[in-house]
Amino acid sequence: MNSATSIAERLRQLMEEQGVGENELARRSKVPQPTIHRILKGVSKSPRISNLENIAASLGTTASFLAHGDAKQASSTPAGSGVSGAFPMIGVAATALAGRPRYDKEPTAQHLGPYPILTWPEAMQASRLEEPASAEKRQFESSDYLQVGVAFWLRMRGDAMAAPIGSSPSLPEGTLVLMDTGLEADPGKLVLAAPAGSAEPTLRMLIEESGQTFLKPLNPSYPLIKLEKSCLVLAVAIEARIKL
Repeated sequence: MNSATSIAERLRQLMEEQGVGENELARRSKVPQPTIHRILKGVSKSPRISNLENIAASLGTTASFLAHGDAKQASSTPAGSGVSGAFPMIGVAATALAGRPRYDKEPTAQHLGPYPILTWPEAMQASRLEEPASAEKRQFESSDYLQVGVAFWLRMRGDAMAAPIGSSPSLPEGTLVLMDTGLEADPGKLVLAAPAGSAEPTLRMLIEESGQTFLKPLNPSYPLIKLEKSCLVLAVAIEARIKL
């Protein structure tokens, strides 16, 4: 039974078991060494899911294990061991989408929109979403944004992110929001986060108060959500548009 209770502890334990240092892990995973160091020190309490996936693949485990301590589902061939394709990273809705370009999690060339409109459950695993069976029915929305990680649109539901009249930003129901999994989640940004055990993510503003981090709704009628260590930040909002 694994007794590690945090992302940092589980990561450190795996690195020690495999004799992997920070620099070697950075080389294998393509995640910058300073980022790995911050995770190990507990400074980065909600690492980007794309970074966790790359680190996990390099150590022969899963992002779910690192984040929550779930079953490792470890592979006997860690990424970077010289075996090509040992840990394929599948991006959002790939090539068969009516001839549209593939959305690789680490593309060889950055991709310019259009980007797919995902459902909220799909957004939970946006950086490794399998191509849907009804690919021909997938909706896309144009954008001149050049993605860094995996970019996709979400359609807002409810009024938790609808700010009072005259306030900005405001994301009322029906607003399309462009997200990118490859950006750093800094305080003041709108982020898509996945609390532990939730079936769907939530979109809120990331803020810091009294040394703690919270997810803040733009509608003051809704409560703050404390960002726990087990909560993953999936993507950062880039653009919003409302169609009349």
